[in-house]
Amino acid sequence: METLTDTTTPTPAAADTLLLTLDEAARHLRCARRSVERHVARSSLRVIHLGRSVRVERRELERFVATMRDARDG
Repeated sequence: METLTDTTTPTPAAADTLLLTLDEAARHLRCARRSVERHVARSSLRVIHLGRSVRVERRELERFVATMRDARDG
């Protein structure tokens, strides 16, 4: 079974969104949703649970990228 992702560009209102879905976070990172789920499972990417929904704060995504960059630069 093949999963299709939405490749549309975000609207200005969506660009200002504080909380991102896992699909949106994956699009920003340009990776698969499953990769984001793995980082969440390893606790390297922190999420917020709103009922059954899982969201990533935009600043948490920025922190995660900075951490990955710092780890690579050693």
